[in-house]
Amino acid sequence: MAINACDFGWECVRNFGLFQLSMNFIRYYPLAGLAFFIFWVWKKGYFEKYRIQKNFPKWEKVVFEIKQSAVTMVMFSLVAVVSFSLQKLGYLPRALYFDISERGWAYAILSYILITVWHETWFYWAHRLMHHKKVYTFVHAIHHKSVNPSPLAAYNFHWAEAFLEAIYIVPFISLVPIHFGVFIFHTFYAMIMNIWWHLGYEFLPKGWASHPITKWINTSTHHNLHHQKFHGNYSLYFNFWDRIMGTNFPNYETYFDEVAGKKEDYEKTPVGSEIGFAK
Repeated sequence: MAINACDFGWECVRNFGLFQLSMNFIRYYPLAGLAFFIFWVWKKGYFEKYRIQKNFPKWEKVVFEIKQSAVTMVMFSLVAVVSFSLQKLGYLPRALYFDISERGWAYAILSYILITVWHETWFYWAHRLMHHKKVYTFVHAIHHKSVNPSPLAAYNFHWAEAFLEAIYIVPFISLVPIHFGVFIFHTFYAMIMNIWWHLGYEFLPKGWASHPITKWINTSTHHNLHHQKFHGNYSLYFNFWDRIMGTNFPNYETYFDEVAGKKEDYEKTPVGSEIGFAK
């Protein structure tokens, strides 16, 4: 990459920062906006049977999510620029590599698993910290203004929370060799899953949250319940830490089945075509 190869200086840092900022905006708003348009506007009547919370939030709440997401993307870009600059100056090591043949595809897959496990672990414990009574009001309360979140709430963070959401990447790419393409795929997948968890719809089948195998994989309902009740259901991709630490809400599995079971009820009843935002 030309930006990666540039000599450290204002132009190099500026170009890298603009690349990061544009990449964040170009990825997030079109994808989160498309999900919003399909499920919350165009086909909301058709998908009603999959909806977790029956009502829709006020439009003003959605506008706030859109605006606050921009703060998050600026912070994500700042974290990237600072770590890039420190690496260029020699204060941070860099384990990113650009030729897949250096370590092969088996290692590339392993590195993806490792960064996923690391992200899951970081997110769970940072998320619990942000719910501490001395931290919550100043850092995490903004995200929880979305009690009934839309897909555009995925990046609705206070700048300090955005920092905590992004900083996990720095020690990993400094210490663990990972191919640049694998790293970019990880960040893209993390964004997609974040949008999914805030979508407000559940498509997984009844029994998923209690099945001996699938119960370890999180659901949209799991995170939606977190937005409704706040102090519990802290995990991200997997339900490992919540289960071993006892922080799942006690009614999570029964609530999931209740939500997923709505699909069966709707098959017996005509579905309305219009559901509006709350007034």
